[in-house]
Amino acid sequence: MELSTRVVTVMRGDHAALSQVSLALKPGELVAICGPNGAGKSTLLSALSGLEMPELGAVFLGKDLLQMIAPRERAMQIGYLPQTGEIAWDMAVARLVSLGRLPQGDSERANGLAAIENALATCDLTAFTERSVSSLSGGERARVLLARVLAGEPRWLLADEPLAALDLAHQLRLLRVLRGVADEGRGVVLVLHDLALAMNHTDRVIVLHDGHVAADGKPEHALSSKVLADVWGVDARWIGEPDQRALTIRR
Repeated sequence: MELSTRVVTVMRGDHAALSQVSLALKPGELVAICGPNGAGKSTLLSALSGLEMPELGAVFLGKDLLQMIAPRERAMQIGYLPQTGEIAWDMAVARLVSLGRLPQGDSERANGLAAIENALATCDLTAFTERSVSSLSGGERARVLLARVLAGEPRWLLADEPLAALDLAHQLRLLRVLRGVADEGRGVVLVLHDLALAMNHTDRVIVLHDGHVAADGKPEHALSSKVLADVWGVDARWIGEPDQRALTIRR
């Protein structure tokens, strides 16, 4: 089912963090939300997850108003990974990842255990299962928090800058994982600052600027030289073959 917004406006005091944003996100797509700092990317992701109530407009999951869906059902449908995930208590990695099954209530059953083991393997954490989270590096903790979301097997996965703390190898591994999630028919929406990753690895890019949708479409169109100039204020062009493009910026 689609995840959509209809003329959503979110205010921050007298400033509109989002202004009349209308989008229809489809399962099976790997979508990147891009834009300069303060463009509204995290706010949009929070609104799509149901954590941010818009002052105007509405968010829908299928035909249902998102805010009217029971919290447990919403948590089973939408998995959300914030930009700065907090871990309140120190515990073993496997135990923390198992918390992703709380909405399903089956972390100790066969299907729950299988989902947890798969999430650990997917995020390259099988060797860390008994390690305490406090003993991990920042990048390793980021993978644990992502594994917790994946363990819940949500229909929609919304992640705010999930690649930021990862090394290059784990960035590419994670993108392959997310590609596989989308290919299974689930929806994946990522906030990304690395425009080359968005260009080469996603199906669709939504560019935000000052709370508005400045571009929306295939990466080569949404991240064109004109959009880069209009939104980021840089004179840049793409070089290389499709799926292997690099961004060059003219001085």
